[in-house]
Amino acid sequence: MPKEKLQNSVTELKEHLESNEAVTSEDKVALQELTARLEMMMNGSTEHWEEGLMDELEKQVIQYEEAHPVIARVFNQIINTLNSMGL
Repeated sequence: MPKEKLQNSVTELKEHLESNEAVTSEDKVALQELTARLEMMMNGSTEHWEEGLMDELEKQVIQYEEAHPVIARVFNQIINTLNSMGL
């Protein structure tokens, strides 16, 4: 269940990035790269979870919470889900 919730959050983030023109192209690229890293880890394409990933996700929440609250909310969901999985 947590993995499915995580996938749903990642999918929501990707869809939001594709449809939101207010997000700069630089931010879209950075967020898409972060999303790709999350997907690789979820699919088992990497040996273990990246240690700095949680810090990076938390930084994204702070960075986007004012200008892009949907992005910040989705990152919070991802962080909460990862925490519930013990990561």
